[in-house]
Amino acid sequence: MSVRAPRSERISSLLVERGLSVPATVAVLSVALLFGVAGFALHSLWGVAIVVLALGIGYVVANAHLDRREVIERCQEDAERAA
Repeated sequence: MSVRAPRSERISSLLVERGLSVPATVAVLSVALLFGVAGFALHSLWGVAIVVLALGIGYVVANAHLDRREVIERCQEDAERAA
């Protein structure tokens, strides 16, 4: 059990270090909502809202993938050190 405790602490610290994704997600969704609401007046802004939303979702997915990859690499490093 003592081996798992440092691993879980390291994983949680990695996830805390990348706290940028939550504010970025909120910002992207807010901008997309703003353009979407403004799209009722100017229909061309619907396209802008869709593009912003697609870019934001891509950013969030890419960061999640990098987080998972980094956690896996750190766990493998820990396993190599323990061996």
